[in-house]
Amino acid sequence: MNDLTSVLKDRAIFLGWIAGLVLIASLLWIFTFNFRSACLMHSANKILVSMNDDRRLSAPLPRPSGPAPLGCWYRISGSDSLFFVFAILQGGILVPCGAEISGEGKVLNVIPLGSHALQMMDRLPRGMVQVYVNRIESSAASGVTGRGNNR
Repeated sequence: MNDLTSVLKDRAIFLGWIAGLVLIASLLWIFTFNFRSACLMHSANKILVSMNDDRRLSAPLPRPSGPAPLGCWYRISGSDSLFFVFAILQGGILVPCGAEISGEGKVLNVIPLGSHALQMMDRLPRGMVQVYVNRIESSAASGVTGRGNNR
């Protein structure tokens, strides 16, 4: 009886630690969104400058409340367009990209962010990129960016 009690107690303590660590990680992920999106915006702007691109990201948009693809939404300064920064996973390699979205919610173009991403874009199947484009367009059309008719 003592063995069973001590085993159950040890497992409960272990599960409590795991649950606590998951809770702490979740809270850190949620409450650091503004900081992470600002750092990502500055990095993307540096990459756009190095690529001699005229676009500049000006302000991160609030985190969407509904289902949305993983990434961050930004406004493009001096334009009605939005910019979505995301990563495509290909063969275990993350390919950072950005998508410029028109005022109507259509993806104008997908831009590789960085020299390695530029090299990897040639190797990506066109259908895979189209899947990401479709997800971004449906997210923009459903109003998660604050411009759709649901918000």
